[in-house]
Amino acid sequence: MPEFTGSMSITFKVTIKAKNRKEAESFFDGTYLNASIEPNENSEVKILSDNTDLDIEYNWEIED
Repeated sequence: MPEFTGSMSITFKVTIKAKNRKEAESFFDGTYLNASIEPNENSEVKILSDNTDLDIEYNWEIED
């Protein structure tokens, strides 16, 4: 059976309440995304690559 590879870019926006920007930055520095791939019952899935080895937890773009 042939194999097909797909990729997807996802953006998550998270809003928090904080006393000030410094407190917000501190919160985001310790926050990271935890995602998983859930195949349906008839699929076999191989994860070929991901970027979980990057330091994603410090890549938050904070907006005022």
